[in-house]
This record gives sequence, structure tokens and C-alpha cells, in this order.
Amino acid sequence: EVIRPPFPWLFAFCVYVDSMMDGLLVGLALVTGNSAGVFMASAMAVEMGFLGLTFAAACTSQPLHLAVPAVVAGPFFLVCGSALGGLVANSLAANEPALVGCTAFGVAALLYMVCEELLVSAHEEGDNHVWWVDIQVFVGFLLAMLMDKLISGSGPAS
Repeated sequence: EVIRPPFPWLFAFCVYVDSMMDGLLVGLALVTGNSAGVFMASAMAVEMGFLGLTFAAACTSQPLHLAVPAVVAGPFFLVCGSALGGLVANSLAANEPALVGCTAFGVAALLYMVCEELLVSAHEEGDNHVWWVDIQVFVGFLLAMLMDKLISGSGPAS
């Protein structure tokens, strides 16, 4: 009999929570604006593609009756999160400040996770926090917003 490593339940849980939150943000973004929704969906597709490949690779030594449903559950949670985000955004459509607040919270949470968790973990060389990485990400985000305002503001008046 083949000895298999234990099933990566914690990894699976993290993938499902990430999928749900990413879907929620995509759903919110799609309702708030077409271009924002398409941008978020495209970015999440790339991110979730790599996460899905990594999770599928972690499940290759597991029996098929566990691995296949576990791997398929990630996209399922992504779709459920998107539907929930769309429902929340539609219910807040009449209250624009609340809708903008929810979207801003989702984007800020995503930026925080990227800065404080993923980038620091990817460049981990000890316990030192790489503070300048945080600054670069937020400056890049600010520059992208300013460029968008400059480009959209430079067109003909309508």
C-alpha cells in the first residue's frame, strides 16, 4: 500500500476563504463600474489560476475522491463570492456612500494582504520587516490612480 501525506485541509480552507473574498470583491467591482469589474476579474483570474495550479499540485498525491472535489470547490467558492458581492452591491446601489465604502474596504484589504502577507513572505530572509516594499506598492497604486485621473480628465468635455 502507498503511504500518502495527509490531506492539506488547512491549505484547502485558505484557498476557499481567499476564493470567496476575491469573488466578493469582483462582484462589488462589477456592479460599481464596468471597467473596474473587468479589471478586477482579469487580475483575479491570473491570481486564482496560479493559486489553483499550486493547490492542485498539493493534491496530486491524494486519492481522486478527495482531490477532485477539493480542487473544484475553489472556483465554486469564487462564483458564490461573486454572486454575494453582486447582491450586496445591488442592495447598496441606492446608498452610494455605503457602496463606495464597501468597495474601498475590499480594495484596501486586498492591498494590505498583498503588502503585509504575500510580499513579505515571498522575500522572507528572517524576521526583518521590509518596510520599503509597502511604500512601493502604495506609491504604485497612487500613481495608477493619478494617471487614470489625468488621462480621463484630458479628453474632450462632454
